[in-house]
Amino acid sequence: MKTGIAVFAYNRGIHLQKTLEGLKKNDGVEELYIFHDGLKSEKDRIGWEASRKVIEDIDWCKVNYFPAEKNKGLARSIIDGINYVLAENNAVIVLEDDCVPTPNFLRFMRQCFEKYQDNKRVYSIGGFGWPINVTKNQYDIYFTGRISSWGWGTWKDRWEQYAIDNDILNRIKNDKEKSICLAAWGSDLEGQFIDRMNGKNDSWAVYWALKVIEEGGLCVAPYVSLIENIGFDGTGVNCGETDRFAVDLAIGKKEKYALPDEAVAAENIKKAWIGFFGNYTNYNTDESKPHVIIYGLGHFFIKNEKYICDNYYIEAFVDRVKEGYFAGRKVIRAGEIAGYPYEKIIIMLQDIEECRRVAEMLTYEYDIPQDRIRIGSEIL
Repeated sequence: MKTGIAVFAYNRGIHLQKTLEGLKKNDGVEELYIFHDGLKSEKDRIGWEASRKVIEDIDWCKVNYFPAEKNKGLARSIIDGINYVLAENNAVIVLEDDCVPTPNFLRFMRQCFEKYQDNKRVYSIGGFGWPINVTKNQYDIYFTGRISSWGWGTWKDRWEQYAIDNDILNRIKNDKEKSICLAAWGSDLEGQFIDRMNGKNDSWAVYWALKVIEEGGLCVAPYVSLIENIGFDGTGVNCGETDRFAVDLAIGKKEKYALPDEAVAAENIKKAWIGFFGNYTNYNTDESKPHVIIYGLGHFFIKNEKYICDNYYIEAFVDRVKEGYFAGRKVIRAGEIAGYPYEKIIIMLQDIEECRRVAEMLTYEYDIPQDRIRIGSEIL
């Protein structure tokens, strides 16, 4: 399979140097496509020039160097670069300048490409091993419904489905089964998507992640990471400082990876994802618990979602703005409450005075008895 290796850089010369040093330790690096975004601000010039010098000093493989005349921004730079590489190749391996590969990374990627090229449900191969608590089985990989943008790759025919699609989240949330997939793999994506729409981030990956979820796609992830993300030091465009994604790295040479024939996301993987990028409501299935309707589907509920799911069975959600489904549960308006069975309505709003106003509204406008209304902060 003809595969192009794309590296994306801007103004982090030290990070880029480490990423390239990691690549150099891999076998079979004959050619690189390096996309260097144009200078955005003079305050970035020193780092930008340092990155250019690192690129120009590469003497261990053929380099196709694409310096942008103007600053495109992260998303446009990566989208254009991937499209360029896939115009000449069947698959692409993508490394941003803070994703340092281990010496087995390319071998792993190529074997996965060959193994799953004909399984159209597999959309993406990731080299980053997510820090979830899961026991390794006889294979070196597992499947998730979540793409990784840190040392990853895909095939030309899968990437052809990529688009800046600003209606995609709405479609997913208005489909019961797709809302379950979103809650399983992407509890953080709605916030990312809204921030993208409001110009607060420049993410290209949120559209790719949502597309895979919409299609019910699968992604390969290694149990032990072949990528170290060194960008959580405050230098990244969309990443702050955190150690949440610190992982152990695969060490030692490995010639052959154990890859399963069947591509399926196992239940233990889905459950391990809860509390990382998943929602507890997806596993709120014990109908012997008191049945409740949750009023308010915002940050206060999400913060306390585990407690609610541990103690109650959720019939539906009431929200004044949101609609569709959340984790397969219908999001309704207050006037629809009478159509659902419930023992209690729990108001999950941060502001206690607003909770009391809502409680009065439910009582006087919708004839809901006061003893069936609870304020969330009083039961937590």
